[in-house]
Amino acid sequence: MDDKMNSLFYGSVLHDIGKIVQRSTNERITHSRIGVNYLKKFTDNIDILHQINYHHVKEINGAKLENDDLAFITYIADNIADGIDGMEIEEDIKQQWNSKTNLEDIFNRFGEHPTRRYIVPSMLSKNASKSFPIKDKVEFNDSEYTEIISRITNTLSDISFTPDYQQSVLNLVEATASFIPSSTNIQETVDVSLYDHMRLTAGIACAIYLYLEEKQEYNYKDTLYDDSQNFYRQDAFKLVSFDISGIQKFLYTITTSGAHKQLRSRSFYLDMISETIVDSLLSKLDLSRANVIYTGGGRAYFILPNTKHADKAIQEVEKEFNQFFIDKFNVQLYVSFGSSIFTANDLMDKKDNNGKTYNRIFREVSHQISKHKLSRYDVNTIKQLNMGGKKVGRECIICHSVDSLIEGENKCRLCFSLENFSGDLQKEKYFVVDEEVSGLQIGPNMYIHKVSEEDIRSGKINGKIYTKNEFVTGADQSIRLMMGDYSYLHNNEFGKYSDRDWTKVDSSSSPVGIKRIAALRCDVDDLGYGFIGGFKEQNSGKYNTFSRIATFSRRMSIFFKTYINSFAKDKRLTIIYSGGDDVFVLGAWDEVIEFAVDLRQKFIAWTDGKLTLSAGIGMFDSKTPINVIARETGMLEDAAKDNDKNSIALFDTKYIFNFDYFIDNIYNSKLSYIKKFFENQSEQGKTFIYRLLYLINNRDIKDKISFARIAYTLAKAEENMSDNQLEDFKVFKSKMLDWFEDEKEILSTELALMLYIYQIRKDR
Repeated sequence: MDDKMNSLFYGSVLHDIGKIVQRSTNERITHSRIGVNYLKKFTDNIDILHQINYHHVKEINGAKLENDDLAFITYIADNIADGIDGMEIEEDIKQQWNSKTNLEDIFNRFGEHPTRRYIVPSMLSKNASKSFPIKDKVEFNDSEYTEIISRITNTLSDISFTPDYQQSVLNLVEATASFIPSSTNIQETVDVSLYDHMRLTAGIACAIYLYLEEKQEYNYKDTLYDDSQNFYRQDAFKLVSFDISGIQKFLYTITTSGAHKQLRSRSFYLDMISETIVDSLLSKLDLSRANVIYTGGGRAYFILPNTKHADKAIQEVEKEFNQFFIDKFNVQLYVSFGSSIFTANDLMDKKDNNGKTYNRIFREVSHQISKHKLSRYDVNTIKQLNMGGKKVGRECIICHSVDSLIEGENKCRLCFSLENFSGDLQKEKYFVVDEEVSGLQIGPNMYIHKVSEEDIRSGKINGKIYTKNEFVTGADQSIRLMMGDYSYLHNNEFGKYSDRDWTKVDSSSSPVGIKRIAALRCDVDDLGYGFIGGFKEQNSGKYNTFSRIATFSRRMSIFFKTYINSFAKDKRLTIIYSGGDDVFVLGAWDEVIEFAVDLRQKFIAWTDGKLTLSAGIGMFDSKTPINVIARETGMLEDAAKDNDKNSIALFDTKYIFNFDYFIDNIYNSKLSYIKKFFENQSEQGKTFIYRLLYLINNRDIKDKISFARIAYTLAKAEENMSDNQLEDFKVFKSKMLDWFEDEKEILSTELALMLYIYQIRKDR
């Protein structure tokens, strides 16, 4: 990376640092002047300082800047990120600005109906409760901004403004400015965080620099300032995305019970391959993570320059990783890239005769990816695959590969490495990717190892450093990986979740509850709509901007990759996989159901009900192979989605309910009432529930005799009730007869009775 590009990154990513300082000190001068005075404490780089001081029209007009000053790039990138192309009003002069206002929820302008919720002022942390939007407006105070500035000051004092520290600064801005509004104009919607605006501005600025560099245009003043309207119409940018095919098969086709030990490692392994693809492409272009809009679930989106060099880099990364996949996994994994060229006007959703709309950009990328998947390999690659012939020999007992078997282990080298890596995954926080072959290979000439914090601090590490679920802002240049990795167990022996020792009524009693494990698979309904059209409905698409998409995608990621760990805390389950929108969990069957309900309700609260989940829950013997568990639970999840989405399927496709109906009318209603009623019955009374469930299971809804049998059974049971139980039973009988009114109520009653029997059953 050349010096100018490096200076451009720091100047553009910190261009609005003065806003934070201003809101802590209440100084009555422009935030640009405040920012440059503040940053002078840490650098004397004039290229950086000019971008802080001169990124607005007013300051530029009064300055004598060279034609190639980087301030012109940051100026126009700031405008594009804001979605405007005119003069920005200064917040410290106009009366409509409230410097202490807090951030509005990104979902306020999502979907058809506007809502109004706010984010509580704070810095980013693992504490999920601080991040949930609330209905009351709680403004920042001076001390909160002072604390944020103190943290920024401490970190900037420890770094140098070189390429090695770019990621540290991104981490710093994310940790401190994620819940700070970019604009504090109370007449506008202030739902884009200062972090997302500063990061997007840096990504756009660096893309512009590379675009103009290839065109050999160095008079930034003429091109970007004096003739900005012409630049807005130039095809300067590319939206680029990739998608890894074969993830589900790679995760879930392992069969032996011992394979459970490496299941979580496989999930982490795939995440790291995806992250390595991201960093490989960025490295070839000398770009940072500021150019990444979203990454998760084997997919990523980038804003890149529309250059031949970028095209070449994309082709090289795609080719290199697909060759790596062939060498390691034959045709099991494949990465497809797609791109769409666009103008700044497209980015700001402004239409001209040749422009694309914002939504079409995403659709074109998806179309290209789909097209590549249909014609994966060229002739030479197909010949290479065919030359391998049919391979025979002993198979790996986990994945059935006949390649690279380790003598005496009955496992291939990859499965052996993943199994050994599983312990590191759960215990370690820091990992490095380098060319040291002793590690686990995750890409062409790329290997991952655990690493200590001491080694990082000592400067001995030369590779790319990744930090798992730690909000690090120090001088370690690490990329933070958000991972849903909670596990009640520490040895990945998931079969132990079928044990019921914790369900003893007292120390002398036997465990109760059916001895089974459960699997949960769920994902977000219509997430693609969220990216493509989530913000197009309100006010004629005014809010459909990349800044909001960036904030939206990050909010989704932090829910499923970080805060999900706190939702699962203390429950007897393990999060196997939690991507950008989908989840796979194994655990004790009753606690998996409890977690599914809790996760769904928290997701509704997180999105203000504007996005929903569909889920499938399967129950299995503890020795069931993981491929069977994944396949059958996946079928339940698909059945739930086919039920108009926002649904849950439990154990069998006959038990599919709208999620709200299941929670309100079964889980929190019928099941709770049945449990309370039968806990007060004698042992003889409890045997009655089995008879009742038998009659319901064998009913014929078209035959009125089924209802008569139920009524008769209830009447006979009533005759045997003691006086002190009679009144309660009459209420129970009345409810049961009411619940027999239609098939949906009968089915929900059947499920509630079955769930209660599973809770009280004494398995040996």
